[in-house]
Amino acid sequence: MEFLGVGYQELLVILVLLLVVVGPERLPNVAYQIGRAVRQAQRYARAVREEFSDEIGYLEEQYRTVKGEIDTTSESIRKSGAAFDSEMRSSFPKSAQIPPLMPQLPDAKSEAATPTPSTEGAASGATPPVDTPKTAEAAPPNPPLVF
Repeated sequence: MEFLGVGYQELLVILVLLLVVVGPERLPNVAYQIGRAVRQAQRYARAVREEFSDEIGYLEEQYRTVKGEIDTTSESIRKSGAAFDSEMRSSFPKSAQIPPLMPQLPDAKSEAATPTPSTEGAASGATPPVDTPKTAEAAPPNPPLVF
């Protein structure tokens, strides 16, 4: 068993040196002072640990409170958005095509699966149509908000 990297042999050498340097008359008093200093250090360490524990507990409580408020607010916004969407859809006639509020970007897989006009014409045997350049490309998505 080692204590702070000091084994039994090293501890025995330290005690013998302490006995030689301090002397047998003052050794009990020195041992008492060392014990008192160790207890005082333990009290300080315990106080610091409790202080940190209290602060961490307070921060966790604040985190849970703020997270609950954010969850409540986001749910409220989600419900309001759904209510607004359904109200807007109900105000238009049933035959009207209402575009979604946020258009969906096409997936790379679905674009690869759809044939291009040049490959359709070649497969049917007709002359391939002239490729027209795409002018309206889908805009890249906005970057996420970082707080």
